[in-house]
Amino acid sequence: MKKEEVYHKPVLVKEVLNWLKVGRGKVFVDGTLGLGGHSLAILKASSPDGKLYAFEWNEDSFKIASQKLKPYSNRIRLFLANFTQISEILKKEGVLADGVLLDLGLSSFLIEGSGRGFTFQKDEPLDMRMSYFATFLTAKDILNTYPYEKLVMVFKRGEVPKAEKFAKFILEKRKKEKFETTFQLVSAVEEFYKIRKKDLLAVVFQSLRIEVNRELENLEEALKTIPEILKPGGRLAVISFHSLEDRIVKHFFKGDSRLKVLTKKPVVPKPEEIKENPRARSAKMRVGERI
Repeated sequence: MKKEEVYHKPVLVKEVLNWLKVGRGKVFVDGTLGLGGHSLAILKASSPDGKLYAFEWNEDSFKIASQKLKPYSNRIRLFLANFTQISEILKKEGVLADGVLLDLGLSSFLIEGSGRGFTFQKDEPLDMRMSYFATFLTAKDILNTYPYEKLVMVFKRGEVPKAEKFAKFILEKRKKEKFETTFQLVSAVEEFYKIRKKDLLAVVFQSLRIEVNRELENLEEALKTIPEILKPGGRLAVISFHSLEDRIVKHFFKGDSRLKVLTKKPVVPKPEEIKENPRARSAKMRVGERI
């Protein structure tokens, strides 16, 4: 792999360190390790004795991050696991955390270098699994086997325009030819909507990815249990990138009596960061503190 293919620029790094009050002698959790950008920043800022527990469920990302963070092996525990397992694993370890971070964004590496069909800009198999060990369901399975009602639900939940009619169109298309590749799906979207628009393609692909990986269900499950492993005064920071996730996070913070909301409005990247990293533009971070 080329170096540029395995690089991902983490968002809101300074803000994460500030809101989680990262410092020496504390325990932190990075629930979405990715390629290790936020973890590296936390380890540096908590030097020389801060501890970090990091979770990642994509096998390739886990391997890359493990290599990158080798110099900090005495202060970090890595787990090839989804963030829904944070509470369970930290309880087994007998550990309470000073801060937990969840960055819900899909890394540039997964989009551009995984070959799993996350992008509509390359012709790849319609897979979209973040983790091969966690689920057998693929985007191809959804498009080829879901009945009409379930397909409508997937598209509606993903806020795909004309979800019912588009689902009906997919059912007709698959009678003639099974969906196998991303470009087949791109072609179907263009044929139905009569346009090629990146935002529209992104929403369709995102709706399938969310269903394949149970992203919204996993987020809800993790949010319910993470406060249990926070110390009093410990903080949970969640960075989301689309309204479906942000809505869940916002309602959770408002409705959970174990947490005090610290961010009345979400923390967003400064113009300088967006200029340097355009993918940061949709990032929103909300922070709660354990009472």
